[in-house]
Amino acid sequence: METLWLVVLGVLTVGYFALAGFDYGTGLLLPFRGRAETLQRMTPFFLGNEVWLVAAVGVLFAAFPRLEGELLSGAHSTFTLILAGLVLFMAAVQLRLWWWLVFTGALTVSVGWGLFLAHLLDAPWPVALVMPVLFAAHGWVFQHRRWALFPVTALLCALPIPLAFSSIDVTGLMAHPDTLSLLAWVAIPIIPLVVVLQWSTVAISSR
Repeated sequence: METLWLVVLGVLTVGYFALAGFDYGTGLLLPFRGRAETLQRMTPFFLGNEVWLVAAVGVLFAAFPRLEGELLSGAHSTFTLILAGLVLFMAAVQLRLWWWLVFTGALTVSVGWGLFLAHLLDAPWPVALVMPVLFAAHGWVFQHRRWALFPVTALLCALPIPLAFSSIDVTGLMAHPDTLSLLAWVAIPIIPLVVVLQWSTVAISSR
């Protein structure tokens, strides 16, 4: 049962970074492209990817109630930075605000996830630059419709944090086995539900 929840958390986390990566990458590249045209073309694809993050956080709190404290320990400022960037990024895109606010939000989120990666690896701060670079590359591939490269850059965006996360020993940090068994009834449909919500958001925002 523990393995099931680890797989669910891993899939949701990988899905978030693979899909949201081109969102942030597009925002990071706005200073170098036709800003109005890029934002108009990309808007239907923004924001729905955060559904994966919300689902991953839900799984984290439900199945790993003591792991949240371990992750936040020493990283409160990093999570505050990520949250601030997410709010700014989503608001700027949804309200069609100035391009530089979208860029600032994307940069804040990207650097925040990079700092979290450095925190997980106990590595020096320059490691934080890995995530903005990967997101920018993913955004470039998506903007130019280089579909042959898209799975490669998606994988590169998706793997760093889950791989670093896998180095954490979760023994004793998961919920009681009986609780995990009960919650498994939620774990079975959760990924298809996330996919449906993802495409529903895109369809609605495309109208």
